[in-house]
Amino acid sequence: MRLTIGSNSTCFGNVEIHETSQVIELDAGRRTVAINAGAGAPNPTATSTNVAFSQSEIHSIESKLAIIVPCMNEDPSILDGVLHGIPHECFIILVSNSNPSNFQAERELLTKFCTATERLAVIAHQGNEGLAQAFYTAGMPDLVIDCSGAPTYRIRNGKGEAMIIGTAIAKLIGKKHVGFIDADNLVAGAVHEYCKVYAAGLRHALHSSKSSLAPHAMVRIKWNSKPKVQDGKLVFEKSGRCSRVVNKWMNRLSNEIHMSNVENGNGTGLDVIETANAGEHAMTLDLAMKLRFATGYAVEPFQLINMWERFGSPAFTSPVVSRDVQVLQIETRNPHFHDVGKGNEHIEQMQVQGLSAIYHSELASKHLKEELRAYMKDKFPNAVNNEGVPEQARVYPPIGTMNFEVFEAELKKNPDAMRVVGYLQSVCQI
Repeated sequence: MRLTIGSNSTCFGNVEIHETSQVIELDAGRRTVAINAGAGAPNPTATSTNVAFSQSEIHSIESKLAIIVPCMNEDPSILDGVLHGIPHECFIILVSNSNPSNFQAERELLTKFCTATERLAVIAHQGNEGLAQAFYTAGMPDLVIDCSGAPTYRIRNGKGEAMIIGTAIAKLIGKKHVGFIDADNLVAGAVHEYCKVYAAGLRHALHSSKSSLAPHAMVRIKWNSKPKVQDGKLVFEKSGRCSRVVNKWMNRLSNEIHMSNVENGNGTGLDVIETANAGEHAMTLDLAMKLRFATGYAVEPFQLINMWERFGSPAFTSPVVSRDVQVLQIETRNPHFHDVGKGNEHIEQMQVQGLSAIYHSELASKHLKEELRAYMKDKFPNAVNNEGVPEQARVYPPIGTMNFEVFEAELKKNPDAMRVVGYLQSVCQI
């Protein structure tokens, strides 16, 4: 793969969010030389770097990368395409919150796929009592609820909760990186590109840092386009309705907190954030262990805010979290086709939850909150209170606070909580 990496970025404390890079070649061949883009190069910029990654460099990350697929009653044919798009070296973790019959179909589908491709995967269900008990006992009781007063427990509903489950499993099986892919992706080739971008981006972030300490790293996908049918024609829109709204306000927050730190040299700001709602993203596992995850669709915007709070703000930073955090945003070549049948209510829910993460941040100024309240009261009157205040998302403690020895012991007591499926001779992968 070959990427164009720009030099502009927004910095706050130890957190550096780079301007959006582009995939300029899906397969870069054997060359791995980084060159400056100059005259005669396609779409050159004076401050960009052309970086190629060999197959061995990509595979070195993929072999340590777990791809987590949250799934809830997805069409089996669509999920099948997602699985087929995940590179062979990556380890698949499917976290389901589907009804029992669909979950059984998902497990059979995953088993068949992994057997045919000679690989292993893990499947778990958010409603499994043994899984809930393992998290509860290991020190994550907030993730667990009782079921209507009955003496049984389950993990709370939500995409963020599924991501926590998958990340904890990735830690348990010894992976070094985690990536997230939505189960409603319609094109296997796009899924494949996302995973390759994860590997290339993580490789670049981990090996280009000037710090003496290895950085934390995150890669956030910006879709090339999000096609829609309008008047009988396929229109390739460059950004979705949710992204346009949340990106705008996330940049407002970013610029505000950076400008407040310019005088003492701690921050510089630019409107570089284009991935506030990036459902497809990846990070080093050590970063995932330190971040707090929010519930539902607030999870992706909240990650950016939590990084600023933990690694950028002097009030939160400590020697334990003093390593640099490199955040790459990368625009893909494939258009993003996904399920568009969830309606306007779904889009509004995503927008409000993303804006709520911004509004309730300790970094948001009084003035910004006032503007946000007025905006949400006007645009989403049914989703906020009379003053325009959105409900605050549930936020969980960092996954790294769990006792993983206890977690593993509890899972061994409940073998149905986490099922390893696929090609048995590949057991060495775990």
